[in-house]
Amino acid sequence: MNTKLLDSLVEIIHSLTEDEQKALLEKLLHFVPNEQEEKSSLTPLEDESFLGMWQDREDLADSSQWVRQLREEEWGG
Repeated sequence: MNTKLLDSLVEIIHSLTEDEQKALLEKLLHFVPNEQEEKSSLTPLEDESFLGMWQDREDLADSSQWVRQLREEEWGG
């Protein structure tokens, strides 16, 4: 961050009353991500909707064979 800008911000904050500083701090904390909230908002992998979406595809039962076949079709090889 620009040193002049940082110095200006510090100067402005120091010019505020204690109540104004507390109010500013509360507003700023609202924008800082809370690590615990972030963790709780994550969906466990086993609950993701995409999990198992190809489980009934018979052509993917042997994924190595599927890739080999796809490569042969695309590149002849």
